[in-house]
Amino acid sequence: MTAQPRFLAGWKFRLPPRLVVVLWFCFIARGCFYSSLLPIWEGYDEPFHFSFVQYVAAHKSLPASTTPVSREVQESLHLLPLSWEERLHAMSPPIYTHDSYWQMSEASRRALQEQARAIPPAFGAVPGTAPAMYEAQQAPLYYWMMAVPLRLASEWSLAARVLLIRVLGVLLASLVVPIAYGAASCFTGSPTQALGVVAVIVCMPELMIDVSRAGNESLAIVVYSGLTLLLLIGIRPGHAKLFIAGGFLLGVGLLTKAYFVLAVPAFVLVAIYSLLRLPAERIRILLSAVAGIGLAALISVGWYWRNHVLTGSWSGEENDVTAAHLSRAHLLSASGHVNWTGGITSVLVSHIWFGGWSFLKLPKPIYLVFALGMAAALLGLIKLVFKDRLRSGQLFVVLALYVCFWIGLLYDIFVVYIATGVSASDGWYMYAVVVPEVLLVCCGLYSIVPARWHRAILPGLASVFAVIDFYGVTALLVPYYTGVIAHVSGSDVVRPVRLMQLLTASPRLLLERLAANRPAALGPTVLGMLFAVYCLSTVATVVVSYATEAAVAPNADFRPQP
Repeated sequence: MTAQPRFLAGWKFRLPPRLVVVLWFCFIARGCFYSSLLPIWEGYDEPFHFSFVQYVAAHKSLPASTTPVSREVQESLHLLPLSWEERLHAMSPPIYTHDSYWQMSEASRRALQEQARAIPPAFGAVPGTAPAMYEAQQAPLYYWMMAVPLRLASEWSLAARVLLIRVLGVLLASLVVPIAYGAASCFTGSPTQALGVVAVIVCMPELMIDVSRAGNESLAIVVYSGLTLLLLIGIRPGHAKLFIAGGFLLGVGLLTKAYFVLAVPAFVLVAIYSLLRLPAERIRILLSAVAGIGLAALISVGWYWRNHVLTGSWSGEENDVTAAHLSRAHLLSASGHVNWTGGITSVLVSHIWFGGWSFLKLPKPIYLVFALGMAAALLGLIKLVFKDRLRSGQLFVVLALYVCFWIGLLYDIFVVYIATGVSASDGWYMYAVVVPEVLLVCCGLYSIVPARWHRAILPGLASVFAVIDFYGVTALLVPYYTGVIAHVSGSDVVRPVRLMQLLTASPRLLLERLAANRPAALGPTVLGMLFAVYCLSTVATVVVSYATEAAVAPNADFRPQP
């Protein structure tokens, strides 16, 4: 047997750690299926994230937010079916949404597919004329990393290169599995319950949609989760030096996404809490925390100074830039007009399930059920916090990270309103703090649910997410991406496929349509096999969650360690 990590010393494993590897494989299998299922450019802002990587690979420098996408991407935007959201980007015609694409004759679709396949890969290094690459506002680390494999695959077809970047993102994001296991084990002291926490994360459908695209969220999720783990360990006696490692990850995060600025106050709060809690180690904690913050600043200060010089905003994000050039009086006046309820609702809806950049939605009753569950978890968490009075350092760490992130989301709702007049933000950002979130939700539910039901909470959550996941794939995503269903005329609503439609649809036809505009290797047979592996992986994850809970004492609690 391998030696246990120091922070796990003395803990007894009732189940073999190899189940973590099983869940890790399930995460990768599910992510690879989603990467193959989602049409090109259906991922949130995907053409612009991909164009950023492509520009770095071709020019070995950073683009500006006004730099146009490559000629290859530009031509593809007029040949491929695009997401419902992209129709609002004022691109010149012709533009085909998934709705209009599948209403065309088969001959017309095949002509477009042949033109798309005929785009020379060399056009990836040739600048287009429009649209502008607005995601160039993002921090550069992910794009530097992905530029290396994209450069090596420069002769591949566009579809194959997009799939490559997606799968690499899934592999990167899958590191959240062992990290979440370590964090949950440290938090609860129970590796068995930690497996249940990981199973819940693996089953989350919107997480899969988020990471199965070209975009920097896959790296951000891993780094934020790693920072969570280091702070959970670092706050324990004798582990102050991990604040230095945490500072390094904080700096890496600041070069990944601007929202890592929200982790800075959380890092400081955790350090102050640790200083007050462990007076015998104050000097060591202080030196380590200061060194960590200094290291984070050293790594990232150049990027944020560049943003400030070029845009007047430290983040460089376009909505924040707009707000930075307005007076304080104007900002204070505008804050009273923000629809905060609508903005928070938009975050929660797009965090639970939002169906890619076409913004497909589940039936409203499902969101209502989730809302009631979140309300129950919040009440239970409030009860626990008042009872614990933050004596638990583990609880303080996850609360600090999660609450600071929510403050940032509220700020984003505000700046989006300033820039666009719409009170909204993007709930998929919240997967950066998926580990603190699941730990807090479990704490809240265990605190408010009767003890006799405790063993049903973790597998119940995994099961609910798995059912929603399967429903979203079979009743919304596959039917929409194959033309079986479409938006209601004059509306943004897409009604889920009816059971009779699903039963009478030809599986072969669905797979053939899904294979359109995919790499040659992703034919109907391979897609069918990936769907089977996806189903087996999802079921296996739920089975693991039930098996692990069966090894827990009947009335076991889910409590943070002191």
